[in-house]
Amino acid sequence: MALEVIYKKMHSVKFKVLEYWAVYVVSVVMNCVGDESVLSGRRSYIEMLTDLGNSAVVILIILTLVVVVFYILYFLLRYYSLRQNFSAEFTRIMRAHSEGINQNRICGGVSWGQNRTLWTAPNLIMGLESQNVVIADYDDTPYVFPSDLAQEFADYEQSEYLTNIRSLGNDLPRYMLSKYGANVDKVRPILTLQLKKTSWGACQFVWNRFVGCDDKEARQVKQKEWCGNIVQEHLDSGLRVARYPNSLCLHLVIETVDGNVIITSISKDKSNDYPSTKAVSIGEQLDLADFIDVNDFRKNFVNEWVRRSICEEFGLSESQYDDEFTESSIRVLALDMEQDIYNFALVTTIKMKHDCEYFKSVVNATIDHKEISDMTELSLSSIPEILMNYNKNRNEYHPSSYLRLLLFYLYKNGYRRTCKDFSELNLQV
Repeated sequence: MALEVIYKKMHSVKFKVLEYWAVYVVSVVMNCVGDESVLSGRRSYIEMLTDLGNSAVVILIILTLVVVVFYILYFLLRYYSLRQNFSAEFTRIMRAHSEGINQNRICGGVSWGQNRTLWTAPNLIMGLESQNVVIADYDDTPYVFPSDLAQEFADYEQSEYLTNIRSLGNDLPRYMLSKYGANVDKVRPILTLQLKKTSWGACQFVWNRFVGCDDKEARQVKQKEWCGNIVQEHLDSGLRVARYPNSLCLHLVIETVDGNVIITSISKDKSNDYPSTKAVSIGEQLDLADFIDVNDFRKNFVNEWVRRSICEEFGLSESQYDDEFTESSIRVLALDMEQDIYNFALVTTIKMKHDCEYFKSVVNATIDHKEISDMTELSLSSIPEILMNYNKNRNEYHPSSYLRLLLFYLYKNGYRRTCKDFSELNLQV
């Protein structure tokens, strides 16, 4: 077992260890205080608490030493885990399975396929607790394209396609990521987001500049022009700005109680989002009600976003959500960039209370089959092989699913184990 995984298990019980020890200490002290010899004055409290002939005192001493050793090992493993990085071999593997600008601009980020991270949780095997992702600002004035794109967008607004969309009332508001930043506090890391109002039509105009390019080389030119600027500016000066309309998304990886990953099949009728491909596990665009409560930002908007997404995708009620999911397990793993369409997403994970088969029996009658045509599960051990076959089977999964799988594997196994597993598999291939 990787040392990082041992650290993760120790982290999950560190407060319980201290709690059990404290309860036993109080019990021993109270027994000593209430002892007849102490009450009669024949012995002092100190004599009772240092009497090695008292089995309870001996056990207390042993437990205290165990707790001290536990915490020494815990902090040593924590220090070790936080210093872990990718091996040179794994970096080469990651680059070989990344497209476009990712091939030359890994630079400490995580990349697979057409997606790459702009930020990852500082302690990835623990993830970032959802309340530590905060919205610093929201600008509700609609986005205006810069002068070099203003006329092109004005022409697009007059197109029959967008005119029909608007006549049906479907050119809805979207909430774009405009800036992001993170502190350097390892004790309480915080990811801050700044949002701005835009529209579905503006996002579609941007996405069409990528999706509309059937020629691979032409598409990569646009990726280098737009996405490349963001990555390069980030690497050169730390500037973290999204310049064009996007719709901030939630990429939610759902873990079953037995450690598998929920896989959903995108309906063939969902023509605007890679129909008939597999997704890990669901995705949902940010809504105003997710992050604003009356006139103020929600204290934990990620939890609200996850709850709404799951309830809507699977047709669950609020009470069913509470019955099926452990909300305290929500962790944010990364902020990533979808370079196939120029978009941004929070990669997040949540754990279910049951296995896949039980969950399917719960949602079978409520799931929207126009969105999800089927649901299966994937074992953790099968993830490396799926990712290593990306260049052969890149159309099997939704483009963003490959990076989600890698981040989840890192979250469950740590850097050392991940590098080892992929390097061994690479030798076999």
